Amino acid sequence: LIEPWSQKIIYSRDPHRKKPPASTAKLVTALVVLDQLALDRWVTVSSRVERVEASKLFLHGGDRLRVRDLLKALLMKSANDAALALAIEVSGTESAFAELMTQKARSLGAKNTRFANASGLPAKGQYSTAYDLALIMREAVKNDYLVSLLKLKSTTIETAQGRRFYIRSHNKMLWRRKGVIGKTGYTRNAKYCFVGLIER
Repeated sequence: LIEPWSQKIIYSRDPHRKKPPASTAKLVTALVVLDQLALDRWVTVSSRVERVEASKLFLHGGDRLRVRDLLKALLMKSANDAALALAIEVSGTESAFAELMTQKARSLGAKNTRFANASGLPAKGQYSTAYDLALIMREAVKNDYLVSLLKLKSTTIETAQGRRFYIRSHNKMLWRRKGVIGKTGYTRNAKYCFVGLIER
């Protein structure tokens, strides 16, 4: 638990223990995408995304969506196919994109973090820590567009071809607690994960 602007640590337990990050990794995916792509850019989805494990939108190869809408799917629904579509658009391959993610994390001081994919799905050599994720979240909330997405409970996005998707946030605390935003995650190895900002 860190006071974001002073970086004063209020409470910690095993803050530097390396663990799988699950979908909290998608915050770094979003940060890298925002460094590289304009929000209104159209992305043509690769057919490679159709084989990705859920959670996902069930995008098809050839679908065209704007970056801003893929980010909504990424951060609200935690869509793994949206993560891969964005990674391919930026870097051509997911492994090359994961290297950019690791570089981004390290630039924020997250020295005990390494990414192997854009989604946070289980992968060898992929890990982060509670402390590093706090630093990553601290950077994410500096971006007004990311904050607006993390506050959204639900929305609708549409492909250029007219396919519509209703998206509901996975962060149930938006309905239960005022002033709590963040990114959830779950895999069997990582268990339940959350990194967020609490305003009081």
